[in-house]
Amino acid sequence: MFNPLYLPLALLLNVCTPASDAATIANTGASATGASVTDPPVASGRLAYDFSRPEASYTMPGELAELSGIVLSGAGQLTGVQDEMGRLYEYSLTDKRVTRTIDFGPAGDYEDLARVGDDWFVLRSDGTLFRHSASGTRQYATGLTIENNAEGLTYDARSKTLLVACKGSPGGDLTATKRAIYRLDPTTYKVQTPAAYVLDVDAIVASVPKTAETAAAPSADKKSKKGKKGKHAGGLKGFAPSAVAVHPVTGHVFVLSARQNALVELDDRGELLAATELPGNLFPQAEGLAFTPEGDLYIATEAGKKSGQAMVHLFRQQR
Repeated sequence: MFNPLYLPLALLLNVCTPASDAATIANTGASATGASVTDPPVASGRLAYDFSRPEASYTMPGELAELSGIVLSGAGQLTGVQDEMGRLYEYSLTDKRVTRTIDFGPAGDYEDLARVGDDWFVLRSDGTLFRHSASGTRQYATGLTIENNAEGLTYDARSKTLLVACKGSPGGDLTATKRAIYRLDPTTYKVQTPAAYVLDVDAIVASVPKTAETAAAPSADKKSKKGKKGKHAGGLKGFAPSAVAVHPVTGHVFVLSARQNALVELDDRGELLAATELPGNLFPQAEGLAFTPEGDLYIATEAGKKSGQAMVHLFRQQR
């Protein structure tokens, strides 16, 4: 026979269940939805931009058809680098033209750039970092190689360090289903291990379903240039970083992929917050990211087969 005196005690025990036990119960119950515990986590958020409607678009001159990286270098000014010549291009957003060029090094496969104070940092795909200032240019071996295929470079103002995103081998003990973003030592410019951020390719691909448009689109990896042998060694598939940038307000890390034509957002701990596919008509091969101080976003794309000209599009952050 049930004793009603036991009811208050039972309720008390239930209320006092430890939070860790409650989390265990919640996680166990989640499996009832049918999702396997081995399924990659899927991003549930959305990026705060409408990538189908740029606020403004800028057509780059012919010498920037291979535009591979951009940075906002002043009021109304972008600076870009292309992946064949050791030259910086200052572009006026008002006049819509290149106003100055700066030679910093020999011809090479340059992928991205960053500005720290008055100095320029330019990343070559073999991991070599070039630092250009008024006194000249110096080279630094970061510890990355052509197998890592370093493609993205940005300055993280919060940590006062440079971040490098690898398109190829993630290095360390990471598997081929991961991509790595490394932080560089601010003095030696050597990579700091372990990786600052690790991207789970399976989770990203699951979050950005492949559409008929991307299935029919030519792969960005098919291009072949002199001196780039082995650039895509390993046959890695899926999301492969082509640019990285840090949101100036939230500190979140945005990573672009030309291969999947997608953009992802990570929080400051590296958790995947959102992932989206970019429209192929605007982005034949998305290669560069740059934030304004307010959080608006410039995205650069190399020239497509139809347009023949590289473009930079501006997207306002939806507030």
